[in-house]
Amino acid sequence: MRNYFFAISLSVFSVCANAKTLNIPGKPSDDKLAITLVKEMVSRSDIYDNVHFYYGDAGDPPITKMTADLDLGHIDIAWSGTTSQFEQEMKAIYFPIYRGLLGMRLPIVERNKSSMFNNVNTWSQFVQYVPCQGKAWPDTTILEANGLTVAKSLKYPNMFPMLEGDRCDYFPRGVFEPFREVKTQSQYNLVVDTNVMLRYKMPYYLFTKKSNSELAEHISQIFTEMYNDGTFQTIFFADHEVREAMTLGGLSDRVIFDLNNPDLTESTKSIPSLYWFDPISGQ
Repeated sequence: MRNYFFAISLSVFSVCANAKTLNIPGKPSDDKLAITLVKEMVSRSDIYDNVHFYYGDAGDPPITKMTADLDLGHIDIAWSGTTSQFEQEMKAIYFPIYRGLLGMRLPIVERNKSSMFNNVNTWSQFVQYVPCQGKAWPDTTILEANGLTVAKSLKYPNMFPMLEGDRCDYFPRGVFEPFREVKTQSQYNLVVDTNVMLRYKMPYYLFTKKSNSELAEHISQIFTEMYNDGTFQTIFFADHEVREAMTLGGLSDRVIFDLNNPDLTESTKSIPSLYWFDPISGQ
């Protein structure tokens, strides 16, 4: 009997000793959705038992730095809105973390133009208006591919004076962003439009090193379990950014214009519809 308990103790010690630390971006004080989901994944893993924030309190670096560190093995996962190039260079885990909310865009407009989209119900009406966007942003390529004329700037802070100076009509922002931005940019007389929304698929993925198929499959398997038992959805709807978007965005009451993203890979196109958020049903 003593040998039996010794064998069990040795087995438990062996599992604990072999458990790994998952090195991730972000910072310890951050509660962003990707981090919450990763922590839940690790709590269910039989390979990893904790996370380490590689960048400490500095948080996420630019994506170029993150992908370089992923390739060097400094971090085990990266996260970002996807592009076909990212999916070639890294191993994507094909679960849209924000369930497509990243590709739902609400216009910031000048306050005296707040009724601009009140009677806009068709694409032929909407396409007449000029958005402003970053010159090198993937969104710019999507907007132009769908026939919009885009006013561009190299620098994000320039968008707000461009709006106020009538160099563009609206600044389309992800549903998490515009309400905060009109507050932080209060020197400009801006509001969030309440009538229309642009929607295109631009999923936010976790990525592993291209050669680390084992980790990618491990995370994908656990995310599937989390989705099937409802944990993924519970964490999603509890996220503070998601709650803010639902509360302030009025997503179900808007005219939705669906745009094509020409950079989508076949793998992204094949993601089942249940993983995407539906703003009409709220599910």
